[in-house]
Amino acid sequence: MQLTLHTDYALRLLIRLAQGQSQNGLVQIADVASEHDISLAHLRKVANHLGRLGFIETVRGRGGGIR
Repeated sequence: MQLTLHTDYALRLLIRLAQGQSQNGLVQIADVASEHDISLAHLRKVANHLGRLGFIETVRGRGGGIR
């Protein structure tokens, strides 16, 4: 079975969120991108899509992230 890059990145992001979070409960998208050597811009689009679908919660601004 072949997955699209979008699906692959979405699964990696969800797995990373399930593994554990920082002390404030938020994970930085940049950290996940660097861990998996993924384009930050592309991973932001994936996170935005997952957030709009209700799979993750996104927090904007300084100190923001996803959970």
